[in-house]
Amino acid sequence: MYKIPTDGTYNELSVCLTKSKEHCLIVSEKCLLAKITFSDENLKSYLTMTNEQQRFEYYLSLLERGYNLASKFKGIPIDVLDNLHNEFRLNGYKNEWLFKKKIIKTFDIKIVLMHELTSYDYKLMLFVYDIGTNKVICKGCIYQTFPDSILFDKNVRHLVIEDGKLIITDFLDHPQFVCELSDLSKGIINSVCVDANTRKYLPNDKNREKFERLKW
Repeated sequence: MYKIPTDGTYNELSVCLTKSKEHCLIVSEKCLLAKITFSDENLKSYLTMTNEQQRFEYYLSLLERGYNLASKFKGIPIDVLDNLHNEFRLNGYKNEWLFKKKIIKTFDIKIVLMHELTSYDYKLMLFVYDIGTNKVICKGCIYQTFPDSILFDKNVRHLVIEDGKLIITDFLDHPQFVCELSDLSKGIINSVCVDANTRKYLPNDKNREKFERLKW
């Protein structure tokens, strides 16, 4: 993870599209906002792209335009941001970062939880390792939803080990997902969503079409 120093006037960089002239400004909460011109012709050209990688590269090129614009306004480490783009490419245009890891000696296992974000969905991935051999016992997704931080940022905040259970809680410490540790030690991942509102945004028959529309 990079820790990029700034001049103190901003702690976030955002790039957005506009039909008006390109410009850059500081908005609320110390966000450096770079607005880059995106015309109707640009949109028509984008909509003709049928190759997945071509679209992903187009998204990155728009961000890079924003970085260059922002660099004229503030000191932006473009080389660091370019390296992040290259890492993103090498990882198959997928963003992954660690959520939690914990050793559970009573079951002789180590658990690692990873966030996984793509253009199509967000997943909370669980990896279970044998403490003695460090080999993977099992791995799988315990939470899948739309790729919108509103739906996972507050829901996935804490890891609680209690009464033989692995529990994922939200920012208010309300349980969201529960797995039995005895199952995990046997290589069985059975995640149960215990929050009624969160269940609405898991893939189901009512929203499956919305998930599919994220692809082309």
